[in-house]
Amino acid sequence: MITTGSILLGSAVIHRYLNDKEPADNPLPPAVEKIHRGNGKKVLVLMSAGTRLGNTDRLADAYIKGLVERDHSVTKVYLGSMRLEGCRGCGACQRPARRCVVQDGMQDIYPLFTECDTIVMASPLYFWTITARLKAFIERLYAISVDDKYPSKDTVLLMTAGDDKETTFEHPVQYFRVISQVLGGNEKGIYCAGGCTGCEKTARNIDKKHLNNAYQMGLEL
Repeated sequence: MITTGSILLGSAVIHRYLNDKEPADNPLPPAVEKIHRGNGKKVLVLMSAGTRLGNTDRLADAYIKGLVERDHSVTKVYLGSMRLEGCRGCGACQRPARRCVVQDGMQDIYPLFTECDTIVMASPLYFWTITARLKAFIERLYAISVDDKYPSKDTVLLMTAGDDKETTFEHPVQYFRVISQVLGGNEKGIYCAGGCTGCEKTARNIDKKHLNNAYQMGLEL
C-alpha cells in the first residue's frame, strides 16, 4: 500500500516510549535507543534524517507509538548521528574472514539487523531519493550476504517531502521495493508524507493526519 498526502499545516507531539532502557553495564552509543521490549516482533527503525525532532523523526515516532501499543520490541537508530561510510567495494567481506573492514557505526547496527524481524527505513526525500546515510546502510549489508543471498526481513518505508506531486516518491519507492525483494519480498507498508515544510521555512511542519496514519500503520504490523 502506498499512501500520500496533501499540503496542510499541523503538528503533534509523539512521545517516545523509553521505559525499557538497557542496563548501565551494557551501554549503547547515543545514536541507538532501546524504545520498548515487548512480546511481539523485533522491529529495527532506522531514522536517517540529519535532524532529530524534524518531520521524518516525528513520522517515525508516530509509527513507533503504534508498534509499542501492539507490544512489539522496538530499537531506534539515528543514522544521522553516526559515522557511516558506504561500501568500498574491497570484497574483504566475501573472503574467508567474512567481515566488513570498515570500522564505523555499522558495527553497532549489524547485530541489531541480524536479530530483528522487521526493518523500518525512515527517510526524508533528498534529491528525489533516500538519504545518503540510508543508502550507505543498504550498501553495507553486502558484508553479511552469502552467495549474494540476504536474511529475510519484513520491510517498511516511511518518507517525508515538501513536494507532493504524483511522481514525488516514485524513485525511492521503486528502489525500496527492489531492496524488499532482496530481503525476502516481505513488504509490510509504505507511507509517503508529502506537503511538509522543512528547513527553508521558519518551522518544520508535518500534517497531523500523516502522524495519525503512520500510527495506524504501526498498529497494523
